[in-house]
Amino acid sequence: MLAVLFATGLMSQANSATDPAQTGPFLTVKETVNIPGTVGATLSTDVFYPRDAAGNVAPPAAPCPVIVLGHGFSQSKSQHTNQGLHWASRGFIVLIPNFAGGSDHSRNADDLSKCLDWIVARNSDAASRYFHAVRVARMGATGHSAGGMSALVAASRDARIRAVAPMDPVDNNNLGVNALASVTIPVAITYSEPSSCNANGSASVLLQAAPAAKRGIKIVGANHTDPQDPAGALSIFTCGAANTTRQMLYRRYVTGWFEYYLKADPSYAPYVFDLAAGQTAADLAANRITYTRIPPQSARAEWRTTNFGDDAPNDTIAGPAADPDGDGLVNYVEYALALDPLAPSAHLAPFASLVPIAADSYGAITFSRATMATDVSITVEISPDLLSWTPGSSYAASGSTPNTAVTSEVSHLGSGIEAIAVRDNQPTLGARKAFRLKIGAALPAVKRSADLSLPVEKSGSH
Repeated sequence: MLAVLFATGLMSQANSATDPAQTGPFLTVKETVNIPGTVGATLSTDVFYPRDAAGNVAPPAAPCPVIVLGHGFSQSKSQHTNQGLHWASRGFIVLIPNFAGGSDHSRNADDLSKCLDWIVARNSDAASRYFHAVRVARMGATGHSAGGMSALVAASRDARIRAVAPMDPVDNNNLGVNALASVTIPVAITYSEPSSCNANGSASVLLQAAPAAKRGIKIVGANHTDPQDPAGALSIFTCGAANTTRQMLYRRYVTGWFEYYLKADPSYAPYVFDLAAGQTAADLAANRITYTRIPPQSARAEWRTTNFGDDAPNDTIAGPAADPDGDGLVNYVEYALALDPLAPSAHLAPFASLVPIAADSYGAITFSRATMATDVSITVEISPDLLSWTPGSSYAASGSTPNTAVTSEVSHLGSGIEAIAVRDNQPTLGARKAFRLKIGAALPAVKRSADLSLPVEKSGSH
């Protein structure tokens, strides 16, 4: 058990996710560049990014995660302009090339990697608008139809790709199925109803071949054109017109995947997993989608991979007792409380307050909890002297006890990241008390615990 006591009066507030289908807060711009491709080709590529008033990458968004997108066979980058703008508005840099490989989907996969080469080089170029604006450790891939299959192939070959989310992908001679055997990153396949346009449901075969962690969402009633935005005339003529609601659902679930895995933002869990009271659950109940998920064997191992990438096996950086951002909160605490282990999070630590009820005041603690940290239990404890501690409310995936003889839950909000407030059942009456969280799991690597008091006095000073 890891006992963590907090001595900060600063606000602890869970990140607030917005519907990934909604336009983000940033202004956007598109520029078209020529990127050297395979076989001596030049890839005409649209690059979308969040901009400031001067046309540079907006500083609040930087460094930006990257998404590369592969268009479908006999289609072009023009069929995904609105998606590029959408992701840029949410703080991503997006590269969408016109493929030069035709039906050579293996070559097209390598050309997606060429786009990553280009943006990584710009990140190191002081003369580039992308200088130090790219989060090179957080890059993902998507695509439509054969381009979605090429995104899967690229993910099997390019270790820089950290998450992949193809849209109604269509395999070709088992190229995608065979590539999935060596994919180790999270895979989300969002797909349409089976038809002649998508090889009668090729996506379901690819989903079955994908390793855990994987998620499949079918957009009920969708056709093969719906992943395009704007839809191309050839696809409309061959496969049917796109529908704005179905396009929105594609946008919601592909974007949510990248928000969760490329930004490592657990507040987007309700758009990734079927959580109670979450958006995925609501869309399932309304028969807008179907949902399949096979989780990884370890939630903590997935968290390490999502946040640390190639450094995930390195205990000195990603281990439970490590503190790579130097904020005084070890990785295990950041995992349990849904904090970012690579950015100082002490200002988001649990905080003490007073809850007025009638003429009395009651000491309370407010904290965040990551619901996807399924191997974690959190117990609120109270002490009058920092020596003897009495357990109260507790929270765990296996079951929670929000109200006890010692403490009571004041509020419990959110899904994915929960914001929880728990109060003492006894009024302060001028007595000084301290709160702590006991975060439980087997932690053989942890040799110390944080020792920060969190007292609450009737005056409210703490």
